[in-house]
Amino acid sequence: MEDLRFYEAFRQRWQKRETEMVALLERYFPLTIVYYACPRQWRHRVRTTNIAECFFRNLWRFMGRFPGFRDEEHSCWVSGTYLSGVERYKKAQEVLPYAL
Repeated sequence: MEDLRFYEAFRQRWQKRETEMVALLERYFPLTIVYYACPRQWRHRVRTTNIAECFFRNLWRFMGRFPGFRDEEHSCWVSGTYLSGVERYKKAQEVLPYAL
């Protein structure tokens, strides 16, 4: 299976630098491939939601505006700024009959 090849390549690449992350991935990897336990004719219905995909795409774009972070506190501040903006945007959409 192609996903097992990608998993193994990822694990080998990051094992030494990010041991905690790889340990979590190994622990939860079986849950990420539960998709294959579904009958083949159902698989087209099992997907991530567009909401999650859109959220992470926009987060990636927002974070890309910063050349780097001074420290952990600065990265938390930037993440908080993004999340506050998302929350305010959602509230504005509830009030307005259209998206800005």
